[in-house]
Amino acid sequence: MDNKMIYNSLMERGEAVMNHFMQKSKTFFSRSILKDTFNRDILTLLIVSIVIGSILASALAMSANAYFSSTLNNLVGDYGEYDLVLQVREEMKDDASAQVQKIINDAFPGGRMKLGPTITGKTNIFVALPPEYKTKQVYETIDKTFGGIPGGASVGVVTEPRLTIRGVPDGAKNMLMDKVREIDGVGFVFRDGSSIGVILASLDKTTTVNKQIEELLKEYQIMEISFPVGSEPSNPIRMGEAIAGDMKSQLNLDYVENVSIDGQNDDMNHLVSTMMELKRFLSAYASQIIIAPVSGAQLQKGDVVVFQGQAAQAPVAGNPVEKGNVVVQITGLRSDGSGEGVITQGDTTALTSNQGFKLEKNTVAALVGTASYHNPRQELSSALNETTKLVGEIPGFAQDTKKVSDIALNALNNYDSSVSAVEKTVTSIQAASDGIKAATNGLARIDTTSMQYQIANSSRAIGGLMNTMQVVGLVGGDTAGTVTNLGDTQRNLDGLQSNLVALNDVAANARSANSAIDTIVANGSSTVATLQAFDAAGARSSLTSATAKLGQVQQLNVPLITTQLQYLATAAPNLRDEEISHSVQIMDKFIAGQVIPGERIQILTKRNISSDAVAPIVYQQVGHQNVSLYAADLGVIEPNARGELYQILKEVQAILAAMMAIIATILFLALDHSAIMTVIRRRRLLSKVKVTGWRGLVARIAITFTAPERQYGMVIGGTMLTAMFVISGGGIPYLPWIAVPFLGALLGLIVANYAEKISPISAEEVTAGEALGLSFDEVMREIVVPNARPGLLQKLNRRKLKFK
Repeated sequence: MDNKMIYNSLMERGEAVMNHFMQKSKTFFSRSILKDTFNRDILTLLIVSIVIGSILASALAMSANAYFSSTLNNLVGDYGEYDLVLQVREEMKDDASAQVQKIINDAFPGGRMKLGPTITGKTNIFVALPPEYKTKQVYETIDKTFGGIPGGASVGVVTEPRLTIRGVPDGAKNMLMDKVREIDGVGFVFRDGSSIGVILASLDKTTTVNKQIEELLKEYQIMEISFPVGSEPSNPIRMGEAIAGDMKSQLNLDYVENVSIDGQNDDMNHLVSTMMELKRFLSAYASQIIIAPVSGAQLQKGDVVVFQGQAAQAPVAGNPVEKGNVVVQITGLRSDGSGEGVITQGDTTALTSNQGFKLEKNTVAALVGTASYHNPRQELSSALNETTKLVGEIPGFAQDTKKVSDIALNALNNYDSSVSAVEKTVTSIQAASDGIKAATNGLARIDTTSMQYQIANSSRAIGGLMNTMQVVGLVGGDTAGTVTNLGDTQRNLDGLQSNLVALNDVAANARSANSAIDTIVANGSSTVATLQAFDAAGARSSLTSATAKLGQVQQLNVPLITTQLQYLATAAPNLRDEEISHSVQIMDKFIAGQVIPGERIQILTKRNISSDAVAPIVYQQVGHQNVSLYAADLGVIEPNARGELYQILKEVQAILAAMMAIIATILFLALDHSAIMTVIRRRRLLSKVKVTGWRGLVARIAITFTAPERQYGMVIGGTMLTAMFVISGGGIPYLPWIAVPFLGALLGLIVANYAEKISPISAEEVTAGEALGLSFDEVMREIVVPNARPGLLQKLNRRKLKFK
């Protein structure tokens, strides 16, 4: 509840103060303008203070700017006056200036030279070129023209107006220069070291050209591929071209270019690319040495290990390296601690002893490991020798193969007729099979088993009857004829049974014959189908083509090939390891001297593609993902150095004007307005009603900004400082204009707090004047101002004094 009451009281107090302030302001301005009052004196003082403060601030700022500008002009000449600046050592300036003048007379007739100031032991020589010599060719060869100046002269271009584009890859400079040259307002474009210089036709074209170049740079982007140390490609030129080609084909891009290298010197680029490939070839066929460290030893990359080689004895600790020793430098380490190295002295053929000693400070140290090696050149030589033998057998092999091919062709030519004959045979067999089946079907269905059983029973019965009849004959009957007939009948039955057995065997054979014939017909049909499915025409065409190619093989100049292979086999072992090592080092030095990328590849393309779309292509070409891929701007416009200096001077001028305005505001507030604020405070205290409790706390808080003397100080301070800033062109970096009135108000508030200490007044004299019936204006003019601090207000008040 107390907080709410305090808040409401503050709001009411603030509203009352604002109403009072507005009413006072209205009264103040009406009286100040219409009547000769002290308020009009304050307004006059305010105007005069602003004018004087602005003049002082402007004068200080302009004086400093004129001084610095004059110094700058002495250093680099007036704007557009000179085109070149040469820096030479101070002790050589006479000889250098004479040489420069001679070059101007010979190469640039009509040009002129001026000696500039000497700074830190360097003398500046300015050169102004005639208009006809301000060309691309002259500017790009200016270093060569003035290259012989004594004193180590460095040449810089200071032609104005000029723009500079930096950060452009070497391979993209020609394209960008051609496009910039087409912009209206561009005089010419030239290579300025690693940047691109743009000379403008006139100063008023600067903004337009600058904007068009920025738009041109925004159309393109650089896809930059960075490789970590140890993962650089062996031939970045070819890899960059391969990546650019894949991007164009796979992503359907209109413009893709490998700009890692300068396209202006194609011959040198081709030479360097060839040397990179040659280096890769030599490195691949150099002997690979593997050194396994002994117990307690540890190998490091860069260590040098010495072996006996062709020397008379093994290396001895403390002795230097002998000429016959084999020296190996460790180029890498394996996970098991063994080291990989290359031979820098000697050859693997001399590596008979595999014990290696570490080399420290050019002397042999302790035993460090044992070596094994792999010599690709010897393997290549062996492979070439075996290939030579194989090539010698090619003619005989081709001839024999051709004969086999001819035989196969003849067989294929008779293939169709043979298949037809087989098909006819199968058809005939099938027809015969049908006839045989018809003839044997009846036999196949005969089964005489039961009949044989009955005949056997009958034969046994007749046998029993014959025995009975014979017994009867013994008794007395004439049964001989009957027995004979029964015996004949039994024999006939036995013969019939034998015939039935034979007939049953024939039926079984008939069934087997039918099954065999069916199998033969089925197999024959399957064989015919398989033979008919064979592509005899295709096989004949392939054999014909093979025969033709064998004929071409027979036409090869086998003796020539054999001779070349024998030459290569003989030449390969002649590459000694130390020769390979030194050759690779020389190539590295040459390649390092050229502007060839090693750790990055730059691809120029339009901005319609992202790095995420390019990443799969890059990873595929590189073979791993241990690369950094990001998009960068084609280039940036570098601020003009002279323009930046002038901009800094303008900022310094604004800061000096601002500082002077602040100082003037503080002085005017302290010397002229502090006495007025003291009087206002005295009148406030005389009419003040003492309040206690929370209302007193609220009043003390509110009085911080609502006291009349403080309001006066803030209004006067804010008005003076803002007006001085505007008139003098003052400004403070990182301070917005909206904050200037608040800064002036803060200064006024501070002075108001110390007004009585800065300019105390005699309360007795003021009270006496009021007792005599003097008005407020008269008290201020006759008593307060004359006794205040000497300042502008006293000067202006002298004409108002009645009692001098």
